[in-house]
Amino acid sequence: MESASAGFLLLVVAGVMNASFALPMKFTKRWAWENTWSVWSALALVLMPLIAALITVPQLPHVYAQAGTRSVVLVAACGMAWGIAQVLFGLAVDSIGIALAFAIVLGLSAAIGGLIPFLRLHADKVLTPAGLGLIAAVLLVMIGVGICARAGMLREHTAHQAQMNRSSTRGILMAVMSGIGAASMNFGVAFGSPVVEAAAAHGANPA
Repeated sequence: MESASAGFLLLVVAGVMNASFALPMKFTKRWAWENTWSVWSALALVLMPLIAALITVPQLPHVYAQAGTRSVVLVAACGMAWGIAQVLFGLAVDSIGIALAFAIVLGLSAAIGGLIPFLRLHADKVLTPAGLGLIAAVLLVMIGVGICARAGMLREHTAHQAQMNRSSTRGILMAVMSGIGAASMNFGVAFGSPVVEAAAAHGANPA
């Protein structure tokens, strides 16, 4: 129970941080989009992950060697797809606003990232109560996302009608591509178990 409570608390904290990370774009009007996103990318996609890996995983080069090239390349490819998705997400936020971009991206990534690994790794549990519960939860998320998307679209359309008319289609397309690519993070976690096992073998906490 303690572990579940801690996990839920971390999930709430992560959700709040994830929902607010793009807010500085509202207050840096003089910066081009590329300037804001380059700072974010350098910190979030390069510096912080490297520091976290070096701190939490002993003998990191040996871990990658033990996991094998195929597993490392698979996880790296998923990470690259996720990184591209974040760039597309930034462009979508710039085009259609935070509310609509978040609704589309998080909804698609939750549905695709949750269902595909489950169907691939646990196909025998699809018709169990847990499997049906997961499918129902994904459907519930998608309903909520649809409501948020509608509300976000109305809000952004009212506030920036002229701009939305020019860029909404392109922005929504980028958000959809971002949502699909963002699911790659969960693919990397789900299908990258050899890397996790190698890290644990070298003394890292499996989490």
